[in-house]
Amino acid sequence: EDALYFEKEEFKTTLLSIGDGVISVDRDQNIVFMNKVSETLTGWNQSESVGKPFQEVFKIVNEVTREKADDPILKVLNTGRVVELANHTALIKKDGTEIAIEDSAAPIRDKNGNIRGVVLVFRDVTEKKRIRSEIEYLSFHDYLTGLYNRRFFEEELLRCDKAINLPLSLIMLDVNGLKLTNDAFGHEMGDRLLKKVAEAIQSCCSGKDIIARIGGDEFAVMLPKTDMAKAEKIK
Repeated sequence: EDALYFEKEEFKTTLLSIGDGVISVDRDQNIVFMNKVSETLTGWNQSESVGKPFQEVFKIVNEVTREKADDPILKVLNTGRVVELANHTALIKKDGTEIAIEDSAAPIRDKNGNIRGVVLVFRDVTEKKRIRSEIEYLSFHDYLTGLYNRRFFEEELLRCDKAINLPLSLIMLDVNGLKLTNDAFGHEMGDRLLKKVAEAIQSCCSGKDIIARIGGDEFAVMLPKTDMAKAEKIK
């Protein structure tokens, strides 16, 4: 009895201490157990959640379409397999706020292989997604002006080289006196000059035009479906 009690308490302590949220439900999809992390992530306490339907506590939607996401617990009960949440899943907390999550759910089986419940393990990936989005943004944008960078411009030029985009015009320009500005007033003032130039170019172009900083003081504008006459007016 002592050994059984110790094993049970050790298992419970492990679940309570794990860094991810853990929720266990029975065959009827009612909550049996929640650890501290899952309480923080959902906004629900275990004392008020035990016995409640899982779907009442764990409300998830697609953060893009806002449609209700597939229920991982129901999937496990129907298939008997481990399942993972689809991408772009957001958890709506008890107070109405949302967090981006990743999770997996697995069946709990007895010694005969019968499913007795499901355990869900999930984590907050909001910061992870923010960092990934920032990296993706910087890979195609100039960090100073916010315009596209040379890499993106060259790839976009290849993609736009199609009959549907013709006529295709290009405007190339550079900033006169940037080195002089840097030498005389410092690089901070030179950066301000580049930002002002970027803003001026954007104000003359439409949202469909591709504007990029392709070098230190060099800019380029690609204008799909624009002939030379229209391009000269923009210039």
